[in-house]
Amino acid sequence: MNAWLASHFFNPTFVAGGAFLIASPIIIHLINRMRFRRVRFAAMEFLLASQQRNRRRLLLEQLLLLLLRILIVAAIVLLISRLILDPSQMSIFRGARSHHVVLLDDSLSMRDRWGETNSFAEAIKIVNRLAAGGAEQPNTQKLSLLRLSRPEQPVLSERDVNEDFVTELSTKLDQQSFPCTHRTLDLVTGLQAARKLLAGERGTIQHLHVISDFRERDWQDQKAISAAVEELTSAGVAVNLVRTVPEQHANLTVTQLSGDIQVAAADVPLRLKVGVRNSGQQVATDVRLALFDNDEKIPVTVVFEKIDPQSEVTHEVDIRLSTSGRHKLRVSIDTDSLAEDNARFLAVDVPKTVPVLIIDGNPSGDEGSYVADALAADPKSTGFSPVIENIEFLRRRPLDDFRAVFLLNVSEIPADGLDALEKYVAAGGGLAWFVGDSLRPTHYNDVLYRDGQGLFPLPLDAAPRELFADPTNPGADMRVADHPLFRVFEGENNASLARIRIDKYFPTTREWNKDDQQRKDRVRTIASLRTNDPLVLEHQYGNGTVITFLTTASPDWNNWATDYSYVVVQLELIKYIARTDRSPETRQVGEPIQLSLNPADYTDNVEILSPGSEGDRITRLQAAPEQQETSSKAPLRLSAVYRETDDPGIYTVRLQGQSQIAEDRLIAYNVAPREGELQLAATPDIRKRLGGNNKVTLQEFGQLEWVQGKEAGSEIRQWLLWTLLFLMIAEQALAYRLSYHRNTAASPPASRGRRGEPARRTTTPV
Repeated sequence: MNAWLASHFFNPTFVAGGAFLIASPIIIHLINRMRFRRVRFAAMEFLLASQQRNRRRLLLEQLLLLLLRILIVAAIVLLISRLILDPSQMSIFRGARSHHVVLLDDSLSMRDRWGETNSFAEAIKIVNRLAAGGAEQPNTQKLSLLRLSRPEQPVLSERDVNEDFVTELSTKLDQQSFPCTHRTLDLVTGLQAARKLLAGERGTIQHLHVISDFRERDWQDQKAISAAVEELTSAGVAVNLVRTVPEQHANLTVTQLSGDIQVAAADVPLRLKVGVRNSGQQVATDVRLALFDNDEKIPVTVVFEKIDPQSEVTHEVDIRLSTSGRHKLRVSIDTDSLAEDNARFLAVDVPKTVPVLIIDGNPSGDEGSYVADALAADPKSTGFSPVIENIEFLRRRPLDDFRAVFLLNVSEIPADGLDALEKYVAAGGGLAWFVGDSLRPTHYNDVLYRDGQGLFPLPLDAAPRELFADPTNPGADMRVADHPLFRVFEGENNASLARIRIDKYFPTTREWNKDDQQRKDRVRTIASLRTNDPLVLEHQYGNGTVITFLTTASPDWNNWATDYSYVVVQLELIKYIARTDRSPETRQVGEPIQLSLNPADYTDNVEILSPGSEGDRITRLQAAPEQQETSSKAPLRLSAVYRETDDPGIYTVRLQGQSQIAEDRLIAYNVAPREGELQLAATPDIRKRLGGNNKVTLQEFGQLEWVQGKEAGSEIRQWLLWTLLFLMIAEQALAYRLSYHRNTAASPPASRGRRGEPARRTTTPV
């Protein structure tokens, strides 16, 4: 009730007292009726009979007079309390002690431009006007400012609003020193922070002003927003939503720039995939994208002839990076209303060749030659440099330099070699198995499978099995699932798939369930035989990917190795399993750079080169020892954190090795594509999503009456004054009519008689 009074009256404290004053005309009326003692005498009988006939009319007239007097008192109370029919038009500064909390949205979409301004600049103007309005009521208003990017750290907290504060605030909110971020932010987190700030405060009127562009995507989690707003209003906080953008503007967003950078090599075609989304309401035509390598334009242009509204299109393009080393790629389109989402970045570490290790268990080495020829038949076209070794290589040499490892027809793996291989795959390395006559099923089941905990995905039967022709089950021997490895096959009826013949394979044990859905483990069957036995399987081991073929890599058990599709599948296989932990990362703006360094390899000196409009900015950090528990036996490591990653672009982390050789790591930071979706949430939809909460006011763009320091509601006050004048005139007229007046026309002055005789009086019967 108090919140309702505060939202409809400038002086709500007078309303309660005025309500009691309305009873005064009723009390006076009752006292007047009890004023005279009734005395019955014969001369009045005739008068009482006459009065009885007019009693109903007199009663109605007296009640009407009473009602007029009540309305007069009510009108006076409303004038003193200063009623406002539309709370959205009421000034928020009413002389009472108030605390205004401003939650300022500084997400990327607030950079939306039109003309010479943008949404964030309009938000800053509103904050300044809010402070200026409060300064006209000095020593009564407090203001706190939260920005949505860091709501737990108030920019200003409970500052008294006066002229000096207005000047200070204007300087502080200069867009050069107070910029809008490039991030995607959560409105619920900001509302909860505002609630925490206001909790426990007593004796003041509390206002929360949420200044934002209110995009449709921000209100998808409407239950969480509605619950946060309901919690605020239930605590007596007046919530005011202020929109800072007039309408939706056309916008194109570069949503994707990706490629198989884990297998990129110098002067070898690198296929990139670019995507663009049209978030506007009109068709976009002739959209051209330019590609840049280290800020130098690549002579390739991607053209989209047409992009329909609210749709995304993608295109693949091949480029050549002629030199090895680190490359900073960028794709961009022409500037529109939201220029910050018109570019996307990708960092690539390009070696001269991509090393691949092939362990051939066949002493003749014939198995490995088929895989090597498929991967590097033309090294200038693929960039792969396969190395064929025997099983002893796993024990002698480190594996970290290889992008993937192939194990072909390996009988068994020594313990120290298996330990090195497991660490390699768990750290993100890729592994491909091919079986053959040499392998020992008991070793695979006991050591490599280990009840589903090892590198091998399933238990093997005691011996391989031949796949005989079955007239009752015609069709291709191999049936593939929808998987990147089998892009060359369009379906089971593909001619290439029909040509493949599997003569022999290694079956699983009978106890192993072949149904992935029923088994519910980490293993997925991506190709099977016409007998429904698994042929190709995929599973994860740590951070690495393992692909297992239950047939040979050579034509010993199949004819696949002699078909051209074998080459395509092997190339797709190496792209799919190649380790990605050595490739430059791609992150979203705002994510911190966290480093954990081995002090045996690196010093504590760290440099961060962050992108900027005027070139890279250098920030120097000093890594500190990580805190560890006293009982921990883990080796000591150095840690450093860099949080200023709001600008999109490519950041360089420069580490100093103990050998005094610098090591650079690249990280590409991009904006979230969803921030380019500029569709506005309609005001009726917002009210609906808030559950019809009538304690929340919504201000449209340019609607500033609520923030003005001058008095509001002059129209209703004038209307009340005219109503009061009419009521007083009507009350006086009716009171005059019902009051007693001497009838001078009916009672002439007494006539004088003769001298000495009394005057004769004439009376008029009643």
